[in-house]
Amino acid sequence: MDKENEKKVEIAENADIAALAGLAETHQFLPDCIYENLPEPLNEIVAQFTGRERDLIFLSSLGVLSCCMPKVFGIYDHRKYSPNLYLFFLAPPASGKGVMSWSKILIEPIHDKVLKDSRQAIKDYKKLEDKESVTKPELQVKEVPANTSGAKFYHHLEYSHDGLLIFDTEADSLSNMLKQEWGNFSDVMRKAFHNEKIAMSRSIDDRFYQIKNPKLSIVLSGTPNQLKPLIDSKENGLFSRFIFYYFDDVLGWKDVSPNAEYVDYDELFTKASKEIYDLYFTLFKHKTDIEVKLTLEQWDKFQDRMIAATDILIRNKKTDFLSVVKRLGVIFFRFCLILTVLRNKTNISINDPITTEFICSDTDMNTAVELIKSLIDHSLFVFDLYNKNSTHLPMLERALHNNLPKIFSRGDGLVIAKDLGFAERTFADILNRWQKLSILRKIGHGKYEKLKLK
Repeated sequence: MDKENEKKVEIAENADIAALAGLAETHQFLPDCIYENLPEPLNEIVAQFTGRERDLIFLSSLGVLSCCMPKVFGIYDHRKYSPNLYLFFLAPPASGKGVMSWSKILIEPIHDKVLKDSRQAIKDYKKLEDKESVTKPELQVKEVPANTSGAKFYHHLEYSHDGLLIFDTEADSLSNMLKQEWGNFSDVMRKAFHNEKIAMSRSIDDRFYQIKNPKLSIVLSGTPNQLKPLIDSKENGLFSRFIFYYFDDVLGWKDVSPNAEYVDYDELFTKASKEIYDLYFTLFKHKTDIEVKLTLEQWDKFQDRMIAATDILIRNKKTDFLSVVKRLGVIFFRFCLILTVLRNKTNISINDPITTEFICSDTDMNTAVELIKSLIDHSLFVFDLYNKNSTHLPMLERALHNNLPKIFSRGDGLVIAKDLGFAERTFADILNRWQKLSILRKIGHGKYEKLKLK
């Protein structure tokens, strides 16, 4: 095979990979197909939002709900995983990311009930004359503020009512916990992500913590400047455990007058929280754990896409990002757990000892795949923020840059771009943008020289 035909084959292979991976452009909204057939109450919630707000509400709701599914698990790479997720929304001030706060309402009735029952149990214990024959109850919660002291957090996690949620619109609050000199909260978060046993000894109060199956969900938002105090480098294993959603558009003035189209968000989320409350305590009181499984065909489809994504990284010499992609596989699986339980919530009964597993539907599996397609590029962009000299390109553009010859004409470049799925107008925009990024130089009429990525 001559060199010209070899190059055509390579481009065709990359086109297949790119089409298979279906990677989205950075900063774009999540694709509409994600919202077409969501289980309730997610479907009803997101229907009241559009654009960026819809994405923020959807993802933050997934993060909150990941802490509302006790006794649910799945097997991924020979390990049992709970549904718990870590999310970080990264955007400049005045960008509207605060809308995510509405989703916290979904867990509030559960938190209130757990806290109330726990306080009552402690009160009843104090009234007992014979305390030696009864285990002393500990204060239990479902949600803890990010600015909780490290010692108090470990206590809450050890005695949690099947997991904790940290939810904060200012990432600095959690960063401050990391700075406490006696603790290593970053290590705790890394282990909790994989439900690994956490052991810690403190000489100050002669306290030994041992949490065998920690379950922790985190939903944060902050500005780019608030990221590094929390995760000091992209090599830090904590980075790859987070789902990142990045955008840099600033929200303009919003109609706040009585004439504006009105939706009672408080009522919307309060109604949904009642459904989640019933689901939570039904699962908590269920006689057995419930496993969520994928079919063999679904596993094959998922693995094809992850192989495609890793191939693009390897071909474009971005192997330092591979660990992030691999952990996004775990996150994909957790999306499947959450969506499957919501889809089957009416089939779960406290008195039903038979139901021990659910099979993820193709609909929910495809939704999880589409989510990962979009979120890979968001994570890649945030990953490159740690290197000021790095060129920020979506993965599909990296594939295009890699496939273009050192010197090419606009016409020849367009053929390659179309093979990778780019429209002619998009390719024209890319050429202009790449020149501004100094990774492309115009050397004549309709002729370009490709420069190295930074």
